[in-house]
Amino acid sequence: MLDHPKNDIFIHMDAKNKSYNPDQTLTLVKHSRLFHIPRRKVTWGAYSQLEAVLSLFEYAASTEHYEHYHILSGACLPIKKQDELIDFFEHHHGIEFVCFESEQFHEQWRVNYYQPFIEFQHRAKNPLVKLFFRVLSKICRELQKLLHIRRNKTVNFQKGEDWYSISDELVRYMLSKRDWIRKVFHDTPHPAESCIHTLVINSHFRNHLYNAEAIGDREKSAVRLIDWSRGHDAHPHVFRMSDLEMIQNSKAMFARKFMPSVDAEIIQKIKELYS
Repeated sequence: MLDHPKNDIFIHMDAKNKSYNPDQTLTLVKHSRLFHIPRRKVTWGAYSQLEAVLSLFEYAASTEHYEHYHILSGACLPIKKQDELIDFFEHHHGIEFVCFESEQFHEQWRVNYYQPFIEFQHRAKNPLVKLFFRVLSKICRELQKLLHIRRNKTVNFQKGEDWYSISDELVRYMLSKRDWIRKVFHDTPHPAESCIHTLVINSHFRNHLYNAEAIGDREKSAVRLIDWSRGHDAHPHVFRMSDLEMIQNSKAMFARKFMPSVDAEIIQKIKELYS
């Protein structure tokens, strides 16, 4: 659906996925240029996830100066035809489509203490091992409190969705801050949910936000339709055929989340409508 002469597509596939065939993916593209970046093992909610995003930006920015860079997962779909989508972003040159969760950051425990076991905690499949590292992380935080160790004292943090569309200028600014990002966000839970938001709120890019007043509204600020009202266990609602009218009426450019194992019919219908 993204295959269009004006789109270049950059894919990072988790190195843990042994069955992925990049050559097969290349055969699916007729109009776009498609690039695979070097693969690494990614742990959801850990710094390796943010590293993958930074690597995508680095590879893309070294290839071209793009109008916008769109972070999408395998569970996202465009919900506008490509000509309409491209026209929308061309008419919003230099605008940043980033959703902030709230007006203020309320999770200082994430960023004020070193939490070196996050990668192990989120990677663990055994519930007892996961619990062990969770307890270890909590002990580590409490020890730092007792010792009055508090990192990132002067940083004004923000948080929100890690699905966004940002300008070439912001991507290059982000890459120029890569050492700072590592210092501030390494050993931090869910750094991908805070990194771009913190950079924006502490720079002139905060003046370039799309619908900046739409705090917490992903559809109005990040032009992404994501339904958390029906989500559960830290996962958004998976769209089904019963959601088709809502999707068609949405002003968003992209929607998430779709899963063939839950409802393959809605995915096929979206392809028919918007390819």
